[in-house]
Amino acid sequence: MTTDTTIPATTVTTADLGPVRAGFDAVAAGDLAGFAAVFHPDATWNHRNDDRLGGVKQGVDAIVAFLAESMELTAGTLRPVPESFMPDSAGHVAVLTRISASRPDGRTFDDTQILLFRIQDGRVCAVDQFVGDPSAVTEFWA
Repeated sequence: MTTDTTIPATTVTTADLGPVRAGFDAVAAGDLAGFAAVFHPDATWNHRNDDRLGGVKQGVDAIVAFLAESMELTAGTLRPVPESFMPDSAGHVAVLTRISASRPDGRTFDDTQILLFRIQDGRVCAVDQFVGDPSAVTEFWA
């Protein structure tokens, strides 16, 4: 007789979703400390676009600075709204996200993006951000 010691997929999926949802909730509340708390200290965030915010942010401080700059440039109007969470029960959560914002000079954007989170030990260790309309996003952040 064999005993199955694997964790049911629903348990893993729930655990993986926790830090991702908490991060979105923290951003919606403007809580940078709460946002930082969901990341491993050496986490990375790769904003995959050729704009002023593009490239890899290494470490939680750089990730928080990236978000803070985004919020500052948009005078607090940045709104990342998750539309669908797609966990794979193996530490990855893809999130279809609608991101909108406006700049004080009148520029606006509303873009559907994919954020791919990698979770380890209940915290985010990596995010890959894929933008839907690279040209529009580049123009918005210029």
